[in-house]
Amino acid sequence: MSRVKLKKNIQVRFLADVKQKTTTDWSKLAMVLNVHPRCLSDWSRGKFTMPEEIFNQCLMLTKGKIKTPAHKILPDFWSARKFAKKGGLVRAQKYGSPGTPKGRRQGGLTSQKRRKLHPELFRHCNLKKDILKPRNSSELAELFGIILGDGGINSDHQVVITLNKENDKKYIKFVSKLIRKIFGLLPAIYKYRSPTCKNVVGVTINSTAVVEFLLHKGLKKGSKVRHQINVPDWIKNNIGFSKSCLRGLVDTDGGVYYHRHNSHGYRCFNIGLCFTNMSLPLLNFVENTLSFLKFNPKLSSNKTNIHLYRKSEVLNYIQEIGFSNPYHLKRVKMFLESKKPRKGARAV
Repeated sequence: MSRVKLKKNIQVRFLADVKQKTTTDWSKLAMVLNVHPRCLSDWSRGKFTMPEEIFNQCLMLTKGKIKTPAHKILPDFWSARKFAKKGGLVRAQKYGSPGTPKGRRQGGLTSQKRRKLHPELFRHCNLKKDILKPRNSSELAELFGIILGDGGINSDHQVVITLNKENDKKYIKFVSKLIRKIFGLLPAIYKYRSPTCKNVVGVTINSTAVVEFLLHKGLKKGSKVRHQINVPDWIKNNIGFSKSCLRGLVDTDGGVYYHRHNSHGYRCFNIGLCFTNMSLPLLNFVENTLSFLKFNPKLSSNKTNIHLYRKSEVLNYIQEIGFSNPYHLKRVKMFLESKKPRKGARAV
């Protein structure tokens, strides 16, 4: 109900004039106006604003004997924002800010439980995202290698691939485009605030449908080390898919490195390739695939690394399998540049 805003002293005088011109008392005037005497008493003292309907009735009762005072019409719920703000400030002073990370997380978990228990009540916001259903391909196999390397299925609705914010800057874009091409979804890129993860970026797919697809195609949810996860058979049984998966694995959990060693009394500087993982089935897959392609992989004594030690093998790896991560190619080029003879150097 809209109300009339008058200055306090003007409202007091206005109602007093109405009482005087109608030659009645407050109780009878309340009966005429069809309001409780206490309400009329509050208005006559200027304690509250009066409804527009009562204001107009008063003018009609006086039949033009008093001048209509200057006033302002307040719309319905005009005070809601004002008092809501006051209430919010009081609540914050009493209990603290409602927007804490712990509170938001708890609210999200509670919401998820309610949606699972009563999906019929959340039809407007509980629908799975529409995704592309890809066939077996080299691109899908490479994405599997990326997830098996530096990714994981954290829950029923989320896949996260963790990459280095600086070294993998261009590779992050490649992975995002690959996901979008395969599933038709653009992943979210999260930068972590924790000091221990300040150099880490999470390429995140938030989709129950994607998780269900990946699980159906052979991936597992949870710790890859605890499950000793392996590459799915549909990849291992196809050498083209195996090469693509191997590329994804090495791009994320491997790379090139420089090493020095002694040979025939000379100190040598060389390049190698290494894949590191705590899952023995993944190490076996990398070793077997490289061996099938006529490489000479070496498993470390602690059984956590696969190495290619020779420069020729690293260059052959680039030709046969390649890198999608530009950072590894950059390190190979830096090594080759360092091996070029300097101008003016004498040949021995």
